[in-house]
Amino acid sequence: MTDKAQQTKKKIRLIKKLPTLPGILTKISRMVESKHHSAEDIGRLIAQDQVLSARVLKLSNSAFYGYSRRISSVAQALIMLGFNVIKGLILTSSVFEMVQHRATDLWTHSLATATASGILAQRLELKEPEEVNLAGLLHDLGKVVLAVEMADDLEEVMAQTEAGKFCLEAERDVLGFTHPEVGAWLADNWKLPVSLTEPIMFHHTPSRAKKAPLPTAVVHLADILVKARGLHFDRDIWVPPLEDGVLERLGLSLEDLDEIVPEVNRALDNLPATQDSD
Repeated sequence: MTDKAQQTKKKIRLIKKLPTLPGILTKISRMVESKHHSAEDIGRLIAQDQVLSARVLKLSNSAFYGYSRRISSVAQALIMLGFNVIKGLILTSSVFEMVQHRATDLWTHSLATATASGILAQRLELKEPEEVNLAGLLHDLGKVVLAVEMADDLEEVMAQTEAGKFCLEAERDVLGFTHPEVGAWLADNWKLPVSLTEPIMFHHTPSRAKKAPLPTAVVHLADILVKARGLHFDRDIWVPPLEDGVLERLGLSLEDLDEIVPEVNRALDNLPATQDSD
């Protein structure tokens, strides 16, 4: 085995150890699986953590979900959004807390991608638009982990992208793996549903998604629209290419995009710039 291969293997082992699920999610998962607890019971458990419940409610009421009436309790959020979405929001709050003071642009990009994903999902009348929205929020989960655990290596990746190299190519050269792979390892470890894991793993290569092809294609397009708007992570300024066949797969035309892009841009104008710490 070459020195580079050995170094890559060490890095992968390091990444795969981190992070674990928040303890509260383990308790909630058990309650859901037992089928003996109501949304009110689960909501009361989440509400015991005032900071966490406040963040879940804030995200539930964010512009990207577009509900006309305010969600006022965690139990109500569970009923309206479903357990998988609330679980994802708890994960989002927990994970992005690690980088909120160091990588606010990563949070802003993720929130914007969630917003664009939600708009596309509603236009396409997908069955679970809230989960598609959440997939957009979590799509760069791997970058969060890299920002926390491999900051020096990520700095070298950013230097190469700034010099003109596409992000995935720079990650493979420096790390030996990519941020979608890191995100997929983490999502698999957390036992997230395939509707979330495939958009995380394949948001740059949506044709590889076999079980959630439409949500993955939506997140792929949303990510590109957001980066084209200038909302990107750090010095990763290049807009990735739209994969061939994505518009056809989604049933969209260039004329449809002419309508969608202004709608997305209006929604992005109303987003907060960073994740508040409250």
